[in-house]
Amino acid sequence: MNNPYLNQYRNGEYLQYMKDILQLVNLQDIDALALTNPTNELTTLVNRIDSLYQQVQGNSLTQEIIALDTRRDKAITGIKTLVSAYVNHFNEATVNAANALLTTINTYGTDIARKSYQEQTAILDSIRKDFETESELIQAISLLKITPWLTELKDANTEFSTKYIEHIGEPATTPENNIEELRIETTLAYRKLVLHIEAHATLSGNKRYPALINEINLLTKQYNLAVNTRSKSSISTTEKVQH
Repeated sequence: MNNPYLNQYRNGEYLQYMKDILQLVNLQDIDALALTNPTNELTTLVNRIDSLYQQVQGNSLTQEIIALDTRRDKAITGIKTLVSAYVNHFNEATVNAANALLTTINTYGTDIARKSYQEQTAILDSIRKDFETESELIQAISLLKITPWLTELKDANTEFSTKYIEHIGEPATTPENNIEELRIETTLAYRKLVLHIEAHATLSGNKRYPALINEINLLTKQYNLAVNTRSKSSISTTEKVQH
């Protein structure tokens, strides 16, 4: 029987492969083929992986982090856009205030929203401290009446930092890590099912066993081909970069 490259399958591929295997097996009369117990064992584990995988795909905390990151992006972008507009104001004091704030922001780079999560958190906190402690900037904020914007930036960044720490604070219990652990158990259950099928194919005259083996081999070949294609594509890209 063809060996699947299980360790090279991505979580989504691994899950779907196991689902496809179970579908092929369950098309048979598993009771008559004496495959009920190993099939049920594999089914239980695959269902657990499926549940965890759905959590990974729609993790509510992850979505909240993304939303908070977008919120703080909008805050700093809004402040910069508003201040940039004031640079062209007809009043000299307004222009000077705007330039002071804009210069401070640009000190930390022109693409703050594109920084990594941690780096952006530190930058926004530094900007906030500058705005709240430097007398010239305090006066500029008061003159331009953008205190609500500063409050929004501070709140968004603080909430993001809190949620992000929650997210990374318990790495051992993340669905991704649990999936990796379950994959080990699931692979053992899969091997057990395959051994049952192969043993019966050898000892029994029932043609359904070799037919099932052929179907599994065909399925495995398709999944392995996808891995091989991905590997060749990766090698090709690396060679292009090196040249």
